[in-house]
Amino acid sequence: MINEYKSYLEPKFVYLPLTDPTYKIANVKVEEGDAVLVGTVLGYKYKGQIKLPVISSVSGTVKGFEELQDRFGKTVDHCVIENNMEDNQIELKAFENASTSQVRARLLELGLEQINVDGIFTPLKFDRPIKHVVVNASFTNEPFLKTDYLFVNEYAEHIAQGIELLKVAANAETVTVIADKDMEPFAFNSLGEAIVDKDMRLETVKLQKVNGSDVKVISKLIKKPVSPDLLSDGVLYVKVDTAKIVYDAVVLGKVSNSRQVAITGDGIKENVIYEVVVGTKLSEIVSDLGGYNEVDEMVLHYGSFTTGNQLTTDETSITLNVDTINFQEYIELEEDVCTKCGECNDVCPVGILPQNIMDAEMRNVNERIVDLDTGACIECGLCTYTCPSNINVLEWVRRAKRRVG
Repeated sequence: MINEYKSYLEPKFVYLPLTDPTYKIANVKVEEGDAVLVGTVLGYKYKGQIKLPVISSVSGTVKGFEELQDRFGKTVDHCVIENNMEDNQIELKAFENASTSQVRARLLELGLEQINVDGIFTPLKFDRPIKHVVVNASFTNEPFLKTDYLFVNEYAEHIAQGIELLKVAANAETVTVIADKDMEPFAFNSLGEAIVDKDMRLETVKLQKVNGSDVKVISKLIKKPVSPDLLSDGVLYVKVDTAKIVYDAVVLGKVSNSRQVAITGDGIKENVIYEVVVGTKLSEIVSDLGGYNEVDEMVLHYGSFTTGNQLTTDETSITLNVDTINFQEYIELEEDVCTKCGECNDVCPVGILPQNIMDAEMRNVNERIVDLDTGACIECGLCTYTCPSNINVLEWVRRAKRRVG
């Protein structure tokens, strides 16, 4: 766990992407010179007839539009806002006892659907029946980064109330909170006290071994292997910081315009957890940290270590769905031959056989690929992580999935 904390809450400019890989068309509502507040709708991004708002994270003036690489590695238009440092926010009604429709409307109003995009965490969507709400209080990126326990300790009650609001929004039947058995006692006790009188079940897991423990908890809950889309299994799966953001949005009427981001890796001067205003350029954070270490070649990774995205520039902005950024010196590891050790099969949280699938894909055996239930892969990446031969097993499984549709 990182124990160094910093904040960067007064960027001169913020850069907010107007589209993403899902919502690819934008209808911009502001022009250069317009004054905006925190929460002002800058435009709407569309997927067919479905739209999501793009909102301002600072108060100030629209300076124009600029093409930048987004967190998915795509070059898209960003709205550039000059920060007046006053942090003036639009007025939002606060709800003490919000109804299902009120919670859903507030989350939609603030564009919070896509706050979770990494791993198997689900978007905040309620277009299908949801039976279970599952909240991860254990890790940000298994098996690398554990949850910030100081954050859990400080905001345990708000997190618990945010979880209750998610249950209300989803009309869910059960709530399960996943916690690390080795969580610091002060955080574990605070979290336990916050949920003890609420209708929530605490499930503890051991994180010392990479085994997809969260997936196994969910699979046990739904009494079947999980699918690549947990919402189709009737499960809403989020992290504790998401619950806190939901609490702020509904109970406090507060626009979530910043978030904690873990900055890690041997390519950067310091490894810290930053509180960063959404839209801040990553290059500014790097400069604030003292710059880069001298390395021959750098790898910049946004999001989950096993399912995130590699970027080619730090001239990109930090969005609300980014909680981890890693700067690592590139080390070329030569792939060895598969020894059929079975470690990738053993670690698979959905119980399929990645090594067998890889072998079938290499030999172009379509029938075998189908028989091995390749479509059940949730692309968690644990097979690649555990492979002692440095083989990108996941990529072979992905190819097999594409082959059979």
